[in-house]
Amino acid sequence: MDKIVQYLTDNYGQQFADEKDSEIPDLIGSLNRLELIELRYRLFNEGRKLEIANNGKQSLFWLQNCFELIDKYMFRRHQVLFSPGTDILESISDLLKQAQKSLDICVFTITDERLATEIWNCQQRGIIVRIITDDDKMFDHGSAIKDLNKAGIPVKIDHSRYHMHHKFGIIDSRIVFTGSFNWTYSASSHNQENLLITSNFEIVNQYAEQYEVLWKEMFWL
Repeated sequence: MDKIVQYLTDNYGQQFADEKDSEIPDLIGSLNRLELIELRYRLFNEGRKLEIANNGKQSLFWLQNCFELIDKYMFRRHQVLFSPGTDILESISDLLKQAQKSLDICVFTITDERLATEIWNCQQRGIIVRIITDDDKMFDHGSAIKDLNKAGIPVKIDHSRYHMHHKFGIIDSRIVFTGSFNWTYSASSHNQENLLITSNFEIVNQYAEQYEVLWKEMFWL
């Protein structure tokens, strides 16, 4: 965030015409909702300082340009996908590859080795990974749950005659993906399934809150 503020203040009074040739778009795109709020607050403070230093000249113009730049490059994603086909599988794989801090998975079952490998890769990159899954389904042929747990990924399960039937994931507390899609080969190859991906803050926050509720209620594998 310091680099963003420095870049914007260094270009006070300009249109930031060369921002595409800098790392600024990627830095802005990496910020979550709370970080974006903090950035705007810091820019307001910088705007006050610049207004005093420049006798009020161009401070509002500069601040407007700053906020337009943030709106241009801030992270947004809203998408709906369907199977059979590889669109959902590839999209989930891409999302897991892009994870930078945390990955919370709450799914009925995981038997697709391609997705299991991506989860393991996240853990190897230092991403904080947690899994909630169904106690019965982890005994299915080909289930990857026990292997992921042995690799050091914390797993919690239900103890009920009913199912933990959720199918959603949260990445970096800023994007959620959810739908009917099970993490199985048949879901990609044969089943009629759907997946919704969104970065809407309110929706992501509701899923994150529910994940914490489930994590407290569930039992360690």
